[in-house]
Amino acid sequence: MLSTDVTATRQQEHQLTELANTDALTGLHNRRHYEVLLAGAIERAGRSKRPMALVYLDIDHFKTINDTLGHAGGDEVLKEFSRRLNGAVRKTDTVCRLAGDEFTIILETVDSVAECETVGQKLVASMTLAFDILGHPWNVSASIDIAWCPHQAATTHVLATHADAALYSAKHAGKNRYCVAGVP
Repeated sequence: MLSTDVTATRQQEHQLTELANTDALTGLHNRRHYEVLLAGAIERAGRSKRPMALVYLDIDHFKTINDTLGHAGGDEVLKEFSRRLNGAVRKTDTVCRLAGDEFTIILETVDSVAECETVGQKLVASMTLAFDILGHPWNVSASIDIAWCPHQAATTHVLATHADAALYSAKHAGKNRYCVAGVP
Protein backbone atom coordinates (compact mmCIF):
# COMPACT_ATOMS: atom_id res chain seq x y z
CA MET A 1 0.00 0.00 0.00
CA LEU A 2 1.31 3.45 -0.93
CA SER A 3 0.30 6.61 0.90
CA THR A 4 1.13 10.24 0.08
CA ASP A 5 0.48 13.32 2.20
CA VAL A 6 -0.90 16.07 -0.07
CA THR A 7 -1.46 18.62 2.69
CA ALA A 8 1.45 20.85 1.63
CA THR A 9 0.33 20.73 -2.01
CA ARG A 10 -3.24 21.68 -1.09
CA GLN A 11 -2.00 24.56 1.07
CA GLN A 12 0.16 25.82 -1.78
CA GLU A 13 -2.77 25.62 -4.21
CA HIS A 14 -4.93 27.56 -1.75
CA GLN A 15 -2.24 30.26 -1.38
CA LEU A 16 -1.91 30.60 -5.17
CA THR A 17 -5.68 30.94 -5.54
CA GLU A 18 -5.74 33.63 -2.84
CA LEU A 19 -2.95 35.54 -4.59
CA ALA A 20 -4.76 35.33 -7.92
CA ASN A 21 -8.01 36.68 -6.41
CA THR A 22 -6.68 39.38 -4.09
CA ASP A 23 -5.50 42.92 -4.73
CA ALA A 24 -1.93 42.99 -3.43
CA LEU A 25 -2.09 46.58 -2.11
CA THR A 26 -5.42 46.59 -0.28
CA GLY A 27 -6.08 42.92 0.42
CA LEU A 28 -9.54 43.28 -1.15
CA HIS A 29 -10.97 41.04 -3.85
CA ASN A 30 -9.55 42.03 -7.25
CA ARG A 31 -11.39 42.58 -10.56
CA ARG A 32 -11.00 38.97 -11.62
CA HIS A 33 -12.56 37.68 -8.42
CA TYR A 34 -15.19 40.44 -8.39
CA GLU A 35 -16.63 39.16 -11.67
CA VAL A 36 -17.00 35.66 -10.23
CA LEU A 37 -18.47 36.98 -6.96
CA LEU A 38 -20.98 39.23 -8.75
CA ALA A 39 -22.17 36.39 -10.97
CA GLY A 40 -22.68 34.24 -7.86
CA ALA A 41 -24.57 37.02 -6.06
CA ILE A 42 -26.87 37.51 -9.05
CA GLU A 43 -27.51 33.78 -9.18
CA ARG A 44 -28.34 33.67 -5.45
CA ALA A 45 -30.66 36.69 -5.82
CA GLY A 46 -32.47 34.87 -8.60
CA ARG A 47 -32.88 31.68 -6.57
CA SER A 48 -34.01 33.49 -3.41
CA LYS A 49 -36.07 36.09 -5.31
CA ARG A 50 -34.44 38.84 -3.22
CA PRO A 51 -33.29 42.25 -4.46
CA MET A 52 -29.63 43.17 -4.53
CA ALA A 53 -27.50 46.20 -5.30
CA LEU A 54 -24.13 47.02 -6.77
CA VAL A 55 -22.12 49.99 -5.53
CA TYR A 56 -19.51 51.72 -7.68
CA LEU A 57 -17.14 54.17 -5.99
CA ASP A 58 -14.09 56.14 -6.86
CA ILE A 59 -11.99 58.58 -4.94
CA ASP A 60 -12.60 62.22 -5.81
CA HIS A 61 -9.52 64.04 -7.13
CA PHE A 62 -7.30 60.97 -6.79
CA LYS A 63 -4.91 62.22 -9.48
CA THR A 64 -4.31 65.36 -7.42
CA ILE A 65 -3.65 63.21 -4.35
CA ASN A 66 -1.13 61.10 -6.27
CA ASP A 67 0.51 64.19 -7.81
CA THR A 68 0.75 65.95 -4.45
CA LEU A 69 1.68 63.07 -2.15
CA GLY A 70 3.45 60.82 -4.65
CA HIS A 71 2.64 57.20 -5.29
CA ALA A 72 3.53 56.16 -1.73
CA GLY A 73 0.97 58.65 -0.40
CA GLY A 74 -1.57 57.54 -3.00
CA ASP A 75 -1.06 53.93 -1.94
CA GLU A 76 -1.67 54.91 1.70
CA VAL A 77 -4.91 56.64 0.70
CA LEU A 78 -6.04 53.51 -1.17
CA LYS A 79 -5.30 51.29 1.83
CA GLU A 80 -7.11 53.57 4.30
CA PHE A 81 -10.02 54.03 1.89
CA SER A 82 -10.32 50.22 1.67
CA ARG A 83 -10.33 49.86 5.46
CA ARG A 84 -13.04 52.49 5.80
CA LEU A 85 -15.21 50.86 3.12
CA ASN A 86 -14.99 47.51 4.90
CA GLY A 87 -15.89 49.21 8.17
CA ALA A 88 -18.95 50.93 6.71
CA VAL A 89 -20.72 47.86 5.29
CA ARG A 90 -22.08 44.60 6.65
CA LYS A 91 -19.81 41.57 6.97
CA THR A 92 -21.95 39.87 4.31
CA ASP A 93 -21.23 42.62 1.75
CA THR A 94 -18.31 42.16 -0.62
CA VAL A 95 -15.84 45.03 -1.16
CA CYS A 96 -13.58 44.82 -4.23
CA ARG A 97 -10.93 47.00 -5.84
CA LEU A 98 -11.31 47.01 -9.59
CA ALA A 99 -8.28 49.12 -10.53
CA GLY A 100 -6.63 52.39 -9.55
CA ASP A 101 -9.11 54.25 -7.36
CA GLU A 102 -12.16 52.30 -8.57
CA PHE A 103 -13.96 50.15 -6.03
CA THR A 104 -17.19 48.21 -5.94
CA ILE A 105 -19.36 46.67 -3.25
CA ILE A 106 -21.79 43.82 -3.83
CA LEU A 107 -24.84 44.16 -1.56
CA GLU A 108 -27.00 41.08 -1.29
CA THR A 109 -30.51 41.09 0.20
CA VAL A 110 -31.09 44.84 0.06
CA ASP A 111 -34.85 45.15 0.16
CA SER A 112 -35.45 48.81 -0.63
CA VAL A 113 -34.12 52.07 -1.96
CA ALA A 114 -34.14 53.30 1.66
CA GLU A 115 -31.67 50.56 2.62
CA CYS A 116 -29.47 51.59 -0.31
CA GLU A 117 -29.61 55.21 0.87
CA THR A 118 -28.56 54.12 4.37
CA VAL A 119 -25.53 52.38 2.86
CA GLY A 120 -24.73 55.50 0.81
CA GLN A 121 -24.93 57.70 3.92
CA LYS A 122 -22.63 55.36 5.86
CA LEU A 123 -20.10 55.32 3.03
CA VAL A 124 -20.02 59.12 2.74
CA ALA A 125 -19.81 59.45 6.55
CA SER A 126 -16.93 56.98 6.72
CA MET A 127 -14.77 59.44 4.78
CA THR A 128 -15.51 62.55 6.88
CA LEU A 129 -12.53 62.23 9.23
CA ALA A 130 -9.27 63.33 7.63
CA PHE A 131 -6.92 60.55 6.55
CA ASP A 132 -3.49 60.51 8.20
CA ILE A 133 -1.24 60.14 5.16
CA LEU A 134 2.51 60.11 5.72
CA GLY A 135 2.02 62.13 8.89
CA HIS A 136 -0.26 64.75 7.32
CA PRO A 137 -4.05 65.07 7.49
CA TRP A 138 -5.73 64.75 4.11
CA ASN A 139 -9.41 65.14 3.28
CA VAL A 140 -10.64 62.37 1.02
CA SER A 141 -14.11 61.98 -0.45
CA ALA A 142 -15.78 59.62 -2.88
CA SER A 143 -18.38 59.65 -5.60
CA ILE A 144 -20.72 56.72 -5.06
CA ASP A 145 -23.49 55.13 -7.07
CA ILE A 146 -25.73 52.35 -5.92
CA ALA A 147 -27.57 50.44 -8.65
CA TRP A 148 -30.51 48.73 -6.93
CA CYS A 149 -32.13 45.81 -8.68
CA PRO A 150 -35.56 45.05 -7.23
CA HIS A 151 -36.12 42.12 -9.61
CA GLN A 152 -34.13 39.01 -10.38
CA ALA A 153 -33.62 39.52 -14.12
CA ALA A 154 -30.37 41.47 -13.84
CA THR A 155 -27.16 40.35 -15.45
CA THR A 156 -23.64 41.36 -14.50
CA HIS A 157 -23.52 43.57 -17.58
CA VAL A 158 -26.83 45.34 -16.83
CA LEU A 159 -25.93 46.02 -13.19
CA ALA A 160 -22.41 47.21 -14.01
CA THR A 161 -23.61 49.44 -16.85
CA HIS A 162 -26.23 51.16 -14.67
CA ALA A 163 -23.84 51.58 -11.76
CA ASP A 164 -21.09 53.00 -13.96
CA ALA A 165 -23.38 55.45 -15.78
CA ALA A 166 -24.91 56.75 -12.55
CA LEU A 167 -21.46 57.09 -10.95
CA TYR A 168 -20.57 59.71 -13.53
CA SER A 169 -23.86 61.47 -12.83
CA ALA A 170 -22.90 61.64 -9.15
CA LYS A 171 -19.46 63.02 -10.07
CA HIS A 172 -20.99 65.72 -12.25
CA ALA A 173 -23.43 66.64 -9.47
CA GLY A 174 -20.54 67.78 -7.29
CA LYS A 175 -18.68 64.73 -5.95
CA ASN A 176 -18.59 63.62 -2.29
CA ARG A 177 -22.07 62.21 -2.61
CA TYR A 178 -24.00 59.08 -3.37
CA CYS A 179 -26.77 58.40 -5.84
CA VAL A 180 -29.21 55.50 -5.90
CA ALA A 181 -30.46 54.37 -9.29
CA GLY A 182 -33.00 51.64 -9.92
CA VAL A 183 -32.28 49.08 -12.60
CA PRO A 184 -35.24 48.90 -14.97
